[in-house]
Amino acid sequence: MQKQPTPTDAKGATDRSRQRYTLLLPGIPVSSNRGALGWSTVALIDTGGRRVLFDTGSYGDRSLLIERLQALSLDPQALDAVFISHLHYDHCQNIDLFENIPIFVSERELSYVLEGEYRERRDPYVPATMILSLKDRFQTIPDGSALFPDVSVVALPGHTPGQAGLFLSREKILIAGDGVKNAWEFANRMAPPAFFSQAAALNNYDWVRAHAVEIVPGHDRPFRLQADGTTTYLTAAADVTLTLFPDPGLDPKAIRLY
Repeated sequence: MQKQPTPTDAKGATDRSRQRYTLLLPGIPVSSNRGALGWSTVALIDTGGRRVLFDTGSYGDRSLLIERLQALSLDPQALDAVFISHLHYDHCQNIDLFENIPIFVSERELSYVLEGEYRERRDPYVPATMILSLKDRFQTIPDGSALFPDVSVVALPGHTPGQAGLFLSREKILIAGDGVKNAWEFANRMAPPAFFSQAAALNNYDWVRAHAVEIVPGHDRPFRLQADGTTTYLTAAADVTLTLFPDPGLDPKAIRLY
């Protein structure tokens, strides 16, 4: 069951997380009959003087990502690392913005693309040409290892074989990528689309409940696990409005998702 945030919840999340992560782009839990919209979470993690970007979003997010970094007076080249949860277009397409810093990804995920396994699994979301052209930029990191102090890599396979998250052990915050795609799927124990293993994707939820108290999903806003098993959003819903341009004789129509 998903509870809506109270003003205290939202403020508490901001106060508690300000020094550890900042949402540059909030994930949006929406799909369409036209295909994936790809509005994924992009987070900036502060490890105490070192700044790690978690995922980079898709091309559609590019200008907004640049604006959000500029609002924090951050040059993309001033970051210390980028961590990619998995190599789907909506999580990695802007890595070329970060030319001079390490790009980390799990070894299993990189091999999934470089060895062509994604084709065998009929995974349509891998921007293979881009990844192959930038393959020398990637640095692999073993599951369970520390990216920086108190920030460790957690394998969350299922959606893809090498899907991984980052666990902030001090606060027990999991930045999950699509290991936890949204709160609705998590609360209802529904696996995300699985190009590797649906069973493994569901097993991840057991690990999350045993270790984390706060989850930053790949396509939703952060939420907290309560003692009774329910979840509570920690921030207000993002203001996302679609604009439909109909027949030229009619006015454009704004459709607000929340």
